Amino acid sequence: MGRLRYHVRSSLGLIYLLSLLLAFVFSGLGLVISNHNHTMQQAVFVIWFIVMVMILMSGLYTPVRSMPSWAYATTYINPIHYFIDAIRTVFVRGGTFGSIAREVCALLAFALVMDGWAVISYRKNS
Repeated sequence: MGRLRYHVRSSLGLIYLLSLLLAFVFSGLGLVISNHNHTMQQAVFVIWFIVMVMILMSGLYTPVRSMPSWAYATTYINPIHYFIDAIRTVFVRGGTFGSIAREVCALLAFALVMDGWAVISYRKNS
């Protein structure tokens, strides 16, 4: 049997950039949630619930245009939606940085807000 080969139609660096930005978003989200919960079990359940809802509402499995208008409005505050759109643009359409600049800026804004909130909400337990 031959090996399967996948080719990125655009730059692999763009995929790394998008993945890094999403990692910053979720590290900030995880820190914010853990800062506001008393036990690790609480934090795990809350983050699991939030991430599952974000994935299901991101457009990964179903097109966001087929959602009801109230559900479609929530995609604007979902960082995974921007990540999925940008990854599809890079992989499928062979997009450049210019074609995903809006998504990169949105992910950067989410990362700055979440990481800033994590720093502000941090409290030392002594």
